[in-house]
Amino acid sequence: MRLKPAIRYQLHEFWVGGFVFFLVNVGFVALCFLGLLKVQGLDGEGFAFSWYDFSCAIYSFLFGLILPRQAARLCVQMGVSRRTAYLSFFLSALPAALAMAVAGQVLLAGSNLAAEQVAPAMEGRFLDLFSLVYHQGSWSPGVVSTPLSILYAALFMLVMYALGLFFTLLFWRLNKLGCIIAVLALVVLATGVPTLFTVFSVPLAPVTAAFWRLWNAFLSSPWVALLLFLVVAAILALIGWLLIRRTNIRAGMLSRQ
Repeated sequence: MRLKPAIRYQLHEFWVGGFVFFLVNVGFVALCFLGLLKVQGLDGEGFAFSWYDFSCAIYSFLFGLILPRQAARLCVQMGVSRRTAYLSFFLSALPAALAMAVAGQVLLAGSNLAAEQVAPAMEGRFLDLFSLVYHQGSWSPGVVSTPLSILYAALFMLVMYALGLFFTLLFWRLNKLGCIIAVLALVVLATGVPTLFTVFSVPLAPVTAAFWRLWNAFLSSPWVALLLFLVVAAILALIGWLLIRRTNIRAGMLSRQ
């Protein structure tokens, strides 16, 4: 029964941060229109902006790094179990991601409509990530594509949130020496794995072929992409749960009256 207060607290943080983030994106669109007003006489020129989903993904990643640690301490302070607190992390992030995806569709649709009025001679549109990948860079709103675009963006944000949550729980669980080793290991993995696939290209050819088949399936079918997002988010969530189970969580300090 303590799940609702835990979700309500985190949703408040998401709504406030998301509203400010959305206003920043509206300001970015306004700056783009100022640029279009200066070049609207250039027939045949084009533009394509697809920043929104990527910026939302970074926003979700940062929230996964920052918010859960504070929320976990507050939940422990209020007598909420770790399982309930951990479940609240995702139950608060998912509606926030859906709301940001819907707001993005509204912003992009309004921006495209305004762009046709401001610079009708120019070719190009404000795009979401779904249109960029699966509609060859053309804005294609519709009864099917719009819900898919919203779900695609929301799950992408959820994956990035889970990734940020994984990192914050990993470094929270480790001591100082462990954090240093983990950072060095991540750097070695990021730089060393591509080198291994280059040096041992023949022995690792089946792994490389499987990766490219999965990547091509991801690019060719949005349903495969959605399934892959769910699988990656589930794996990261499971690892995060294994980490938080043994993390020493101290209750937050009560404010002095």
